Amino acid sequence: MRRALALALLLGCGTTAHHDAVRTSTTPPALASEAPQPVAVRINHSYEGKRAQDWGSFEREGREVFDHRDEILGALAITPGTRIADVGAGTGLFTLAFARAVGEGGLVYAIDVRTYFLEHIAARAREQALANVKPVLADQRHTGLAAQTIELAFLCDAYHHLELPRTYLADLHRALVERGRLVVIDYDRTRPGTSAWMKDHVRADPDAFRSEIEAAGFRLVAAPALLRENFVMVFERT
Repeated sequence: MRRALALALLLGCGTTAHHDAVRTSTTPPALASEAPQPVAVRINHSYEGKRAQDWGSFEREGREVFDHRDEILGALAITPGTRIADVGAGTGLFTLAFARAVGEGGLVYAIDVRTYFLEHIAARAREQALANVKPVLADQRHTGLAAQTIELAFLCDAYHHLELPRTYLADLHRALVERGRLVVIDYDRTRPGTSAWMKDHVRADPDAFRSEIEAAGFRLVAAPALLRENFVMVFERT
């Protein structure tokens, strides 16, 4: 199953030279009136007035995606020169690993709506001499990326934080190259033993998230059982 994920993603990770990201996107008229998701709005309030250091729980043993970060990275089979958007980059857990994987010819956009996360990632990248990390300040409507800027978009425990998922997915679709890949890893609240807190924290089930993403112009190409607490879905831009 892991091999299948690696092969699926390898087909979508090119080595095109990167371009600088610029905020040129406009909200499609049909999506301008999308109502914010109330659960996402509520949970996002907890990030206000904080510092990156307050979120050490993102990189601790016991968090599934942290414990399995090497397996996740290996399954992506990232090739040198790939342009990646780490959407909802947080403390940079995957951003920095991606930067090492794509090499000097690639580029990793660390995308987040919180300036303190971007400043933290930039400092870590400098410390590790990773010049191919570009922090990008986004908002709930726009990625902050130019059209066809990336081959791979990666959202890890971030999709459920999108307040305007249809609008954001439209902008992400625009930022991806043709047949670019979108990888979504998020909590599966349908699994046995899921806490009441988690069910209240994540607004929908994996099937609902899949339907939203497919409606935005993506095709599901793989859904490997790589993790236990989180689902993994790999989509291709159509």
